Amino acid sequence: MSPRSFITGPLHTVALYAAAVAMLTASGGLLTAHALIIREVRDVSVPLLSDLPTLERRLSVLKEQVERSELEEELSVGSLGEKLSVYVLPESTDVDRVVSIFDQLEQTLDRGGLLSGARDITIDDAEDYTVEGIRARRLHTSFAAHDTGIAQVMTLVRLAGLLTVGDALMDEELQLLFQASEEENPAGIVALEQFLSLDLLSYTRDARAHEDNLRRSYSSPAFEQVLQGVLQSSLLRDARELFQGDFGRSLSERRLWPVQFMVLDSIKLQPGSVEGWHNVELTVLLLEKK
Repeated sequence: MSPRSFITGPLHTVALYAAAVAMLTASGGLLTAHALIIREVRDVSVPLLSDLPTLERRLSVLKEQVERSELEEELSVGSLGEKLSVYVLPESTDVDRVVSIFDQLEQTLDRGGLLSGARDITIDDAEDYTVEGIRARRLHTSFAAHDTGIAQVMTLVRLAGLLTVGDALMDEELQLLFQASEEENPAGIVALEQFLSLDLLSYTRDARAHEDNLRRSYSSPAFEQVLQGVLQSSLLRDARELFQGDFGRSLSERRLWPVQFMVLDSIKLQPGSVEGWHNVELTVLLLEKK
């Protein structure tokens, strides 16, 4: 049984939308061009064609969820449903918004000595994507970056399209949390669902406070051990590292969150003049709903 089936009460509507986007999280496996890839891949393009069927299924779920949200008249302004339709899978890409997001990340990494020489970002016209009812625009950019800087850029791509804490967790990680909650304090399911429904950026900006608030509903070392394991091994760890500093502050202050759903198209790396640095050519797909 899916952990979402345990949700009851007024949180049901929010959880419904969160669950739809959470199903996309596994596509992060398509985008894991982190340190291992950076060390092993040199001057090579990274196509993801073999994994397209899985991505297509999840995109279909997202598309259906967005269409359903548009029919829900009771949705309030700023709700998850609206964010899905306006920002995550829009009918037309807000080019200025997307460029601003990448510019803010590049500036942050440049100040940290992890990226330099970023060139202008170009975004192609929309073309039909492999999923019916979905279009894609190719975004091209290039820069020189350290391994750590490249990993941060790839983390942004992996997080693009996610809205809540729960979206950043795999099904197995959600199962562990719900099982631990049921075993210790079934009533704590409400607090757990509230935690999972937190806006992802807001959580990372004050992660300790939100985690401590969840812990108040549980007291056993067993639940704490499960929670710590999930917090340190999941995409949440990468989200905290990316958003806790200047970049996350910029997204919040400039209202650039959430980020439009992206898929890695290709990344080409060439050795730089300094060890650990590479010249990078990156292409990602920005997805839109027809």
